[in-house]
Amino acid sequence: MADFLNSLYKQVLLSDGALGTMLTQKGLSPGKSPELWMLENPLPLKEIHRDYLKAGAQVIQTNTFGANRLKLEEYNAGERVSEINLTAAKIAREIVGQQAFIAGMVGPTGHFPASLGTYTWQELVLVFREQVEALAAGGVDLILLETFADLGEIRAALFAAKNYTTLPVACSLTYTNGHTLTGTPPDIAAIVLEAMGADLIGANCSTGPRELLPIIKTYRQATSLPLLVEPNAGMPQFINGQTVYQDTPEQMAAFVEPFLQEGVRFIGACCGSTPAHIEAIGKQIKTISLPPKKEEQLTRLTSRSKLVTLGSTTLPRLIGERINPTARKSIAQALQENKWSIILDEAFQQNEQGADLLDLNVGLPGANEAELLVQGVRQLQMTLDIPLILDSTNPEALERGLQEYQGKTLINSVNGTPESLDTLLPLAKKYGASVLGLTLDENGIPAKAEERFLIAKKIVNRALEIGLCRTDILIDCLVLTAATEGRECLETLKTIRLVKKHLKVNCILGLSNVSHGLPQRSWLNHTFLAMALEAGLDAAIANPADTNIQAVLAAGALLTGRDKSAQNYLMVAGKNTSLETAASQDPIKNLQAQILQGKNDKLIPLLKKLLKTLDPLTIIEQGVIPPLEKIGDLFANNQVFLPQLLLTSEAAKIAFTHLQAQLPPKSLKNKGTIILGTVKGDIHDIGKNIVKALLENHGYRIIDLGKNVPTEKFIETAHRENADIIGLSALMTTTMVEMEAVIKAVHCQKLKVKVLVGGAVVTAEYARQIGAHGYARDAGEAVHVVAKLLKE
Repeated sequence: MADFLNSLYKQVLLSDGALGTMLTQKGLSPGKSPELWMLENPLPLKEIHRDYLKAGAQVIQTNTFGANRLKLEEYNAGERVSEINLTAAKIAREIVGQQAFIAGMVGPTGHFPASLGTYTWQELVLVFREQVEALAAGGVDLILLETFADLGEIRAALFAAKNYTTLPVACSLTYTNGHTLTGTPPDIAAIVLEAMGADLIGANCSTGPRELLPIIKTYRQATSLPLLVEPNAGMPQFINGQTVYQDTPEQMAAFVEPFLQEGVRFIGACCGSTPAHIEAIGKQIKTISLPPKKEEQLTRLTSRSKLVTLGSTTLPRLIGERINPTARKSIAQALQENKWSIILDEAFQQNEQGADLLDLNVGLPGANEAELLVQGVRQLQMTLDIPLILDSTNPEALERGLQEYQGKTLINSVNGTPESLDTLLPLAKKYGASVLGLTLDENGIPAKAEERFLIAKKIVNRALEIGLCRTDILIDCLVLTAATEGRECLETLKTIRLVKKHLKVNCILGLSNVSHGLPQRSWLNHTFLAMALEAGLDAAIANPADTNIQAVLAAGALLTGRDKSAQNYLMVAGKNTSLETAASQDPIKNLQAQILQGKNDKLIPLLKKLLKTLDPLTIIEQGVIPPLEKIGDLFANNQVFLPQLLLTSEAAKIAFTHLQAQLPPKSLKNKGTIILGTVKGDIHDIGKNIVKALLENHGYRIIDLGKNVPTEKFIETAHRENADIIGLSALMTTTMVEMEAVIKAVHCQKLKVKVLVGGAVVTAEYARQIGAHGYARDAGEAVHVVAKLLKE
């Protein structure tokens, strides 16, 4: 480990290039597992490793991209994980010896953690643990997590690699239009993965070097870790029956210096590249010092797709306090009855009212807090992009919640007692979270600021000792009600000043306690918040429904120099003086909103109410189809991502099923029969499944043939089902050639069926070349193309 990391910081390391492309040239047929083929054909793999070594590669990657249990089960070989990973590592070491480092390659499983997928986060950790332990036993020098498209899944892989091996870990994701498939931009990926212990971070595959350079620049702004980049050799083209990658070795090499200037220390290439590309890249490498580590005072908290910063140079933040059963009977009852729609409504309201973060407290007496926190995290992060704060002192519940949360959260809270410090601080380090420390200990809350400061100092020092960054340690200086002794509130302000000056950490304050037991509570809350902002407060836990809280925050930011241009103040002032229209009571619009937001619990009662005055077909046309069209457009424009798309589709399906049952048989017109499948040799189906979800809910009859579908099955099913459209998906250049075979068979059989194609590697030009009737770049476009084809 030390050798690899020392080398990485001293020089730029040249990695190898594409493996699948080279194996295909040496006899690997489409649809075959490269890992299983290797067991019977080790010599071609050895030749490829040797060729890359001769080209100058200093890192050779093992042939184990798909060697996890879930991927191998696609080939009925799930029990061969250890054998394959050990064999691949030993083959690489036999060729490399000590001339280069060996990276144990780990690719995605093809499954996302629940609720987005069917496997729990813990189950995915065990899948990755099995693979990384085998690679470590085989003698690799590092673990390379590559081509991940979901932050939750790569978190599971990173956790397994860091906790079950002693090897350095590189994390590389793939991006489309600046985001992963599930909506994570590069800066948030860097923040989350660095906090969890990644040793280098980067991007691979995606497209060519030109498209990956902005991704690397964004990484650089978010982290000081060494960066990794392995672009494709451009986008593939289908020329004269062959898949051709357009970027020459010289074209790829031209991007080496720009990458190095951004702090790339590990550079190679991905799909379509060859030893010639690696040799050309190697000739352009020169040692350039890493940019200096940024010294900043910003705390960074994230959801899967949104970043919120706290610190003296940012606007003071508002943390929504209202998901808390202790003070709110409605929340307690909702948790008791498992009515998450009530919790979600509260979360949506706080988000719309301007909360920057949401505090999630499910500590209900007598209930299983761990299970409730898991459900709460899953529900909220699927529907909203606002970062969450996990409010619990229960170690079991916190650990479960931290596992589920696909971002970087804040633990609320630890305190100065030995038990709290010993149990909760290690969880923050283990899962890459920030911590909020309360200035109390086994003796309670001290009366004087100096004593509270000493507790804060103890918390900060212990957190630093276990490896937390100073920016990930926040302090709540605690305010007591002014009803007992008003002047004690001034001790809180004094403590904030001491903490900010001497400990240089950020401060959060639970605001509402100051007015407990007194009338006109908002007067005290607003006044004390203004005083706390002047003392240096960075965020307040308060009620977002109190619009004057936002006014005080805006005014305080302006007066304390955090809003230098007054832009935020003017924006908030404009909101407060504008005329607000009452929320629409139109039940159809209400239905549209429920479906768009994926709120299932209220759908059936709302539909029953609508059915008293409207017929089912009208409700489908006016209430169900419009939100589906809207979510499709938002998805196509990168305004929402896979989680929101699936939630809306599921809600629409529930509504559609209920309404369909109210119709006489055959009264609902079939808009068209569409056959979907991933072509022969391709076992990837995420994109196809998204298309299915959208089309199904637009009223089309969908026959899903799954993945790795031979031409004959497409043709046979089209005959039998009298299909209108065949939809073909492919993710790999080696399998997209099967699309042309299906189209030729359609013409040969003289079927009156149109063929629609799509997939990550498929282009409009390729679709035209092979004679497809339509092409869709994503699920949203597929809906429009299908409608157009059926109209024609």
